[in-house]
Amino acid sequence: MPLGAVVTGAALTLTGQIPAMAADSSAATGSNDEAKSEKANLKSATVKVSDTETATITRKSTAKATKRVTKKVKATAKVTAWSTRTAKETRSVTVTTSAASYDTALAEAKKQARKKAHEKAKSAAIAEAKHQAVAKSKEKAKHRAKDKAESLAWSKFTTKVVDEAADLKGTPYVYGATGPNSFDCSGYVGYVLRQSGVTHLNRTSAGLVSDTKKVSKRAKKKGDLVFFSSGGHVYHVGIYAGNGKIWHAPGTGRSVTKADIWTSSYSVGRVKV
Repeated sequence: MPLGAVVTGAALTLTGQIPAMAADSSAATGSNDEAKSEKANLKSATVKVSDTETATITRKSTAKATKRVTKKVKATAKVTAWSTRTAKETRSVTVTTSAASYDTALAEAKKQARKKAHEKAKSAAIAEAKHQAVAKSKEKAKHRAKDKAESLAWSKFTTKVVDEAADLKGTPYVYGATGPNSFDCSGYVGYVLRQSGVTHLNRTSAGLVSDTKKVSKRAKKKGDLVFFSSGGHVYHVGIYAGNGKIWHAPGTGRSVTKADIWTSSYSVGRVKV
């Protein structure tokens, strides 16, 4: 009769009924009243334990007029193990053993299967960790190359901006003028940026704020725009020249010049290129 078994870790629970191990000897021989004892010979028992840890046992018995009992059981155990080496992997192996009893065969099969499964999982995890490390390294290299390229491009851009700003030194200030012969402050900044390849800029100082990304005063670099404000209103703009100085068109009666930043009431914006 089929039996059901449930394995949890190293525990095995059998369900069902085990067939009788002895039978009436007269039924086995079909002869006189002389009694002969019988034993059921366990021909085979196959146990398969999967990663869900359920098992089935098949038993086949034949009656013989003998007191000899043969017990040779084949057990198959399947165990899943894992190893963590910055990567998690699972591997399953199947091991078949023979022993004098089912419990012994199953225990040995599970022991061997678990060991081999852990070894395979460890190797797979290490291989996967190496693969991830290579991929991560490539990704980092890609980002570094991108950052380097962007940094180089920005450096060239800002150098051009500062050079263009310096070339206009001495150009007179005229309110509302956008160059090239005269400028007001925003007209001057806009003209320099357009000469450096930046288009679609707002006309006024306050409008230019939206054309930039705000950065901290400490992080300002050459080519950034410096906005001066009072009471929340931006009234002047210049181009940062480094070392605490800006290029700007300062006001009526004056001309484009480089000057120190004269107040702490300013903010810094980086042009979106």
